[in-house]
Amino acid sequence: MGENISVVPFVYDMPEVLNEVELVISRAGATTIAELTSLGVPSILIPSPYVTANHQEKNARSLEKSGASVVITESELGQTDLMAQIDAIMSDKPTLDEMAFHARELGVPDAAKRLVDLATSLMKA
Repeated sequence: MGENISVVPFVYDMPEVLNEVELVISRAGATTIAELTSLGVPSILIPSPYVTANHQEKNARSLEKSGASVVITESELGQTDLMAQIDAIMSDKPTLDEMAFHARELGVPDAAKRLVDLATSLMKA
């Protein structure tokens, strides 16, 4: 791999890593989507086809529709030049910035506070 690319099997401190990257290539689970959008990180998402009700592809498509991500299904991956996709995004700063902007638009960084506030208000009712 190039010096600017790291492939890792699992990240335990995702917020630390996501604060340092410009583009993430990942699956599309709900927690991953929440982290990417909360921090405004552009992505190429490859949803797992082995999940209930195809929810990862639905998650990924919502980011793609908003301009925050590029989606490549596993069945398309064999016919897709992933490095070309990465290069196209990384070499186009306006596109990278636009994807980050759209990811931030979707994010809810204060979700935990909102949940606590809602629970507190329901307990007072």
